[in-house]
Amino acid sequence: MRKDIEKIMHELAKCSDKIIVNPKTLEELKRFGIPLDVIPAQTIEELFEIRKQNAIVKVKQLPALPQGLPLAIQAIYQEIRECIFFGLNGAAITMSSILIEYVLKHTTFIKESGGYQNADPQKWDEFESMEFGQTINRAKRAGLLDSKMAKELNSFRDKIRNPYLHYNIKKITENVVAKNVKQADIQTGEIKESDLAAKNNQIIQEQAKPFMDEHHVMPVFCFADEVVKYLLHQLES
Repeated sequence: MRKDIEKIMHELAKCSDKIIVNPKTLEELKRFGIPLDVIPAQTIEELFEIRKQNAIVKVKQLPALPQGLPLAIQAIYQEIRECIFFGLNGAAITMSSILIEYVLKHTTFIKESGGYQNADPQKWDEFESMEFGQTINRAKRAGLLDSKMAKELNSFRDKIRNPYLHYNIKKITENVVAKNVKQADIQTGEIKESDLAAKNNQIIQEQAKPFMDEHHVMPVFCFADEVVKYLLHQLES
């Protein structure tokens, strides 16, 4: 039995870059005495070297930091950039959503106040408690958003902002399909190959999430940057 299992695992490992094992199956393999190599975690030096190489590539793709930003907005920008440099793509997407929402509230508050010089800090509390959809509508009523931009922001809210802020992993990975996945039954030795849709498989969702983060992160940050520049320009005009 042990030799059969070892042979199955060896054959599967030859053409695979990732093996997923059910925890219960892992315990069974240990009971059978199957030798399992434990790969040590990366050292801090190794981890930082990988992140450094990622940062060198990504820094060339990032939009330039807008000049003259209020300090709070500048701080969010910098946090997003650092998340991207260090490969924290899910966090960068979440922070990009926060950037859009905060700048929407900030510019609407200043617009309704009649300029920075007339802004009453006591009135900011109302904006702090507003939901994103309300904020979009408020900014539109203030004349900061045209119909096209409002539509884009509502689409962004439904497709990116809400799933990421609420960690709706099924929604984030719903279009992912893992192709030609080989599944082995260690009891029978049977191996079958199939396509697994993430929407129907939590394990595939967990594996697919980092790839979706990598796919989304640059377009999302660039969209956030576009929205910030658009709103600040509207505020000045």
